Amino acid sequence: MRPVPAFVLAACLAGCSVPGPREPDRFFILEAQAAAAPRAGGPVAVEPTSSASFYDTQDIAFSRAPGVRAYYQFNHWTERPARSVHAQLESRLGGTGKAGTVLVTHLEEIYHDAAEEPGAARITVSARLEDAASRAVLARRSFTRSAPAASYDAQGAVRGFNQALAALVGDIEAWVDAETAKKPRP
Repeated sequence: MRPVPAFVLAACLAGCSVPGPREPDRFFILEAQAAAAPRAGGPVAVEPTSSASFYDTQDIAFSRAPGVRAYYQFNHWTERPARSVHAQLESRLGGTGKAGTVLVTHLEEIYHDAAEEPGAARITVSARLEDAASRAVLARRSFTRSAPAASYDAQGAVRGFNQALAALVGDIEAWVDAETAKKPRP
């Protein structure tokens, strides 16, 4: 019996470790449906939305246990969620004319709560209204919305995220209109 040369053995072992075809990356758009009716309030300056560092990525986050987060491996947003939230708020609240009020927002959380099938998409945004001239804080509030995931995967969660974002942007819009309709504060 002849001994097997080391390079032949190494080549055979290397062939066993070559991975097969990889699942392709998928990219999803985070977007809310357009408002059904035009907004009655005046224009509001909308500052870019900031984000908690874990969610400041194009990766889609999920959770299978309270207090634990991870990212889907092959599923991503087309842009960072904070940019999408800002674009939705700007399209609803921005307008022509001089804005006397500034909306400052921070994306606290956006994740697929997958503790139970199919799970739910959860979004939390904190908001602050400021006077444009003095930058004095006029009001602040936190908004949380969730919507059921259509299926127990990233694609199903994205459908839930879009529903939750539409409701959340509507909540913020109603709050801004109510706060700006109040008499000026001393």
